Amino acid sequence: MPVTRRTLIATAGAALAAAALPGPPLAAAALPALPPPLPPEAFRGRQARLRAAAKERGLGALFVTPSTNLAYAADLAIQGSERLTALLLLTDGPAILVTPSFEEANHRRNAVVDEVKPWNEDENPIALSAKLLEGARAVGVEGSTPYQTVARLAAVFPGTLEDATPVFDALRRIKSKEEQVFIHAAAGRTILAIAATHQRIRKGMTERQVADILAEEYRKLGVQGDGLVQFGPSSAFPHGGPQERRLDSGDVILIDSGCKVRGYNSDVTRTAVFRSASDEVRRVHDIVERAQTAGIAALKAGAIPEEVDRAARKVIEDAGYGQFFTHRLGHGLGMDGHESPYLVHGNQTPLSAGNTVTVEPGIYMPGKFGVRIEDDYAVTAGVADGLSERLLELEVIGG
Repeated sequence: MPVTRRTLIATAGAALAAAALPGPPLAAAALPALPPPLPPEAFRGRQARLRAAAKERGLGALFVTPSTNLAYAADLAIQGSERLTALLLLTDGPAILVTPSFEEANHRRNAVVDEVKPWNEDENPIALSAKLLEGARAVGVEGSTPYQTVARLAAVFPGTLEDATPVFDALRRIKSKEEQVFIHAAAGRTILAIAATHQRIRKGMTERQVADILAEEYRKLGVQGDGLVQFGPSSAFPHGGPQERRLDSGDVILIDSGCKVRGYNSDVTRTAVFRSASDEVRRVHDIVERAQTAGIAALKAGAIPEEVDRAARKVIEDAGYGQFFTHRLGHGLGMDGHESPYLVHGNQTPLSAGNTVTVEPGIYMPGKFGVRIEDDYAVTAGVADGLSERLLELEVIGG
């Protein structure tokens, strides 16, 4: 999973010189242009579906603060702050954006809403919101809204407040073809960034240095991205972050990385080895690859998520490594890096066409190494559509 980009830690001698080597030039013709953004009509359609879903649950409105759900509903991708910005989506009325007055012009330009209601610094935006929601008996509150905001609204709103997470999840877990194109474009750039990073890796580099190179390669591709970089024994930590370990011959190199295109995430993991691979590393990589193949084969509309997980897990268990596969098989992927549906034991909600998920089995052997292979898929009625290009063979990199 992606992590915050770290500052480059320089090393002496040959390692420093190697870190400064420029990456190979990218062939512009080989890189597809970024797909166009969704038009305003797409967000109007989402609002209509959200209204219908909210009404089915007896809700008179949705209250949506800055989050991926706000970006999904109104094309407004902003960070929350102590100043309230909220979309009030009335089921039988307009989409109203309550916002600080100094943000009014900016949001009128960018947000897909019917009305903008600004508030001044000496005014109470919660009271304004409650007044605008007067006609609703029950309001669905976006699930990541801060507790303090919900408590303040509850104190002045006469109706009831409910969790709107099910309303959003049910719609967002089904991705349109346009959304799948965004994920595919992001995944393609992730694979290119990892491949370019592999070409620049040299003995003696630290995990942090390679993570910095990875971020640089993303910038060359016109996107922002980063990732986990782990060498040798540290690759046995499923979510270990880049540290100061230096690369040596025979080390496993695990890179778990992603970027965003039009607000949609990719999530791809590649496990390689530096200079030479032991028989054990090759054997484990082959088991993980076969487990991923089994998981992909089980991935289709109507399949039960825990059974998809089980299909991949059985391969690893039958090979004698079951205790070393310590996480779920995969997770939903979209505007959030991890979202519904989850391919995990206990999830018995059938998959639907349009679900987009990762398939990422792994084997993690403490003190030795770890192997994970992760790719992105769209669920269909038949064979799942690959949103990232699989790499079946263990890659040995470095001279």
